[in-house]
Amino acid sequence: MLRHRCPNPTCPALKSPTAGFFKTEHSLQTHFGKSKACFEHLIDSATNDEEMDTIPTPNPRKSEDSTDGIVRDEDACDPMESDVPTPKFRIEEYAGAGLRYPVQVGTIWEKRKAQEAPGTRPYGPFSTAAEYDFAKWAIRTRQSLSSIDALLETKFASTHPDPLSFTSGDALRKLLESEAMPAPPKWKSAKIVLSEILDQPQTLYYRDLNEAIDYLFGNPSYANVMDYAPRRIFDESGQRVYHEFCSGDGWWEAQSKVPAGTTIIPIILASDKTNLTSHTGGRMAHPLYLTLGNIRKDVRAAIHRQAYLLLAYIPILSKIKQKLRNKTMKKMMPGILSKRLYHQCLSKIFSPLRGQKLYRAVDAEGFERETCRVLMSWIADMEEVWMILGLGHFVCPFCCVRKNELDCPHEFSSRTSYSVKQSIADVRAALVEVDGVERGSMEDTWSFAQAAKKAGLCGVETPFWGWMDGDEAGVSVDIIRVMSYDLLHWCHKPFADYIVPWTQNVVDEADGGESEIDLRLRLQIPRPGFRHFTNGISGFSQWTQGDTRDLEKEFLGAIAGAPRASRPLLQATRSFLDYIYLATYPYHTESTLHQLEEHTKVFEDTRPVYVSLGGRISETTGEVIDSFLIPKLHIPRHVTGCIRWKGTLDGSSTEGSERLHIDLVKEAWRASNHREGHLLQMIRWVDLRERIDALELYLCWRDEIWPPEKAGEGEVGGDGDEDGARERDEGEASGTVKKQMGAQKGWNVPDPITDNVYYSLNKRPHLPRTALRNVITLFEIPDFVTDLLDYFQTKSIGGIPLAFTDLDIWTQVRILLPVPNDFMKPEWRRVRAQPEQKIFDAVLVNDGDAEVIGLQGAATGDFEFEILSF
Repeated sequence: MLRHRCPNPTCPALKSPTAGFFKTEHSLQTHFGKSKACFEHLIDSATNDEEMDTIPTPNPRKSEDSTDGIVRDEDACDPMESDVPTPKFRIEEYAGAGLRYPVQVGTIWEKRKAQEAPGTRPYGPFSTAAEYDFAKWAIRTRQSLSSIDALLETKFASTHPDPLSFTSGDALRKLLESEAMPAPPKWKSAKIVLSEILDQPQTLYYRDLNEAIDYLFGNPSYANVMDYAPRRIFDESGQRVYHEFCSGDGWWEAQSKVPAGTTIIPIILASDKTNLTSHTGGRMAHPLYLTLGNIRKDVRAAIHRQAYLLLAYIPILSKIKQKLRNKTMKKMMPGILSKRLYHQCLSKIFSPLRGQKLYRAVDAEGFERETCRVLMSWIADMEEVWMILGLGHFVCPFCCVRKNELDCPHEFSSRTSYSVKQSIADVRAALVEVDGVERGSMEDTWSFAQAAKKAGLCGVETPFWGWMDGDEAGVSVDIIRVMSYDLLHWCHKPFADYIVPWTQNVVDEADGGESEIDLRLRLQIPRPGFRHFTNGISGFSQWTQGDTRDLEKEFLGAIAGAPRASRPLLQATRSFLDYIYLATYPYHTESTLHQLEEHTKVFEDTRPVYVSLGGRISETTGEVIDSFLIPKLHIPRHVTGCIRWKGTLDGSSTEGSERLHIDLVKEAWRASNHREGHLLQMIRWVDLRERIDALELYLCWRDEIWPPEKAGEGEVGGDGDEDGARERDEGEASGTVKKQMGAQKGWNVPDPITDNVYYSLNKRPHLPRTALRNVITLFEIPDFVTDLLDYFQTKSIGGIPLAFTDLDIWTQVRILLPVPNDFMKPEWRRVRAQPEQKIFDAVLVNDGDAEVIGLQGAATGDFEFEILSF
């Protein structure tokens, strides 16, 4: 967490040369609002090219060349002292960016609280807390109106001493939809008609894009996790640092195209088709989600923070009623028209931004800003990316490489919006007009799609983004650069789909005997943070995200030393794994990006080994394929450009949208009656749930229990081991006790942990009141009594106190691992000492002389058990 300091040399807070630092941007701007002298000093020193209606208050600027990574909890404080220097970073803010008006108009929460009668604590439209809790239960458990009616008609409900003010499910719904409830952006509908199928109009359900942006931008729950201006970060060696969205070059370049003082709102979209039914029915939905690049990536990734908003349900064209002239057209035209329908729907959604000017919006802290909304990121899988860009299959979305040159080592020219539009225009110009065939008819579309396919296009003639790189856009946008690098489908999936089966084809026996890789995986020693593949991997018919990530940790160690695993094969596999782990870094410098490029180049140079050893085999013919014409293995050469443009990739993966499908689509589907018109029912349920969630956040803030407790929120990161779910259940059942361990020398852990390390224990010990002699026998530690005597001697206590004859023993503990800088999140790791299973995890102990990074000075040992002392 980087500190802020008032630039006014006569500021009252600057009592000494090292004082006057503020914890957050919000704290410093609050200081400017209270200190008239500091505010006037800031305005006098600011140089703006254009004047606004009223004088805006700039975001705080760093006046130091470097700053430490830790601050205390107080707003104004002295720098913390440390025996080991913490990493320092130099921040270069974009001058005159992200300014705000000085008068605070108030957040939606503050305005709502001001309307409440003094001394009252109303629960929205509900008269009591019991009614509010009942409404939460009914919506979140997807109760139907008939189920609610049946419950309210019971004798228990009718004779309850605190009767409810509503007597039916319909009355409850009307209360939830009343003006007394917080209102999310309203849903709209539009009929989308394709010229080829006039008799099949499609319905688009969507929200106004500007209203949705204002709703997220002004959400008070994000007040301390928003960035309003781009910045460039440099480490002590002068290397560029890439972290949040604001640290990339894309926001910096967009800021240079808007008037001084403007706040850029980077629009981030995510879209993907998902199944509504399982096994039967064939029902699908195509949701479009919206979030903002101003919101920090860890908040966007936390589903319970609701940083994503369901923006639209895009209609899916499944069949065509019109009779077509041949089977080929009948098979392919639904897909071609679906892509055209997709672009026409998005044209409707983006219409508010076309020809836009600046919009005045209220931020999460209650201040007005002049904003410019810019589409800067789109998270999607490969199929969706091709459809968005209007490209055909098996082409690279980032460069103009041909399909048959995907494995060529040469560099190719970058693809741009203009080049795609030019290709579309060239295809149309080359078409020969046929008498009797009207423009936009089925026959004309079919002819264009066939010609477009040969040119590497998908058949879309009017892409929705066609105007975004022209004069109608407030900021010129290249749609190619908008596409985000998807970690799930472009890193983890290729490993499971290509590297693993190719390696299995090489290493495993050809006679159909037991898999060598399965045997080696089973023989791996169970370790904390690693999954033990008890049954191997040959039985996996479908890989989940967790399966792939767990195997990546074990795979290289399992195949090393196998009879057919040659050194080039290990080198190729390792280089791809190195590429995956570097790509997922939450914090990048130019050095790590150079390493990423090197590992990508090594993989391209060494991957022919899969062909020479017979691993790259066709699933249909069984013959060896001697080429690598696979887009997902070509795309890694573009990964560093994406990081430099939009920050690290951990904030742009379809893993997030896959999780959103569960909460906003599949749960909504279960709340519907699964019949015609189910989308309207899904939308209504989503709207009611958003109202309940918004009211809950407001009540938590008003009643000063902010932030609200969420399950699992306290655990940052995870172990990734197979026992994690069981262990979490045990912890939730018994509760946990978190204690603060002694400060570790040389470690920098983000606020509020400061220089300390936390550990987490179950409230109830695993082995309560265990006799000392039994502990010695069970854990096979004969020197334990001697060690206890030595310990108490250091405390000036003679002998072992009576209280230590029977001990409460914990056989596992969770420790929050420290991190080397402020841009990385700490992780919880489980450490076990389970004598029955003969599991004693290895640990590294810092005795005070260990390195900040590395193992030098750390002592090794086995974790035996934990004794909680008071």
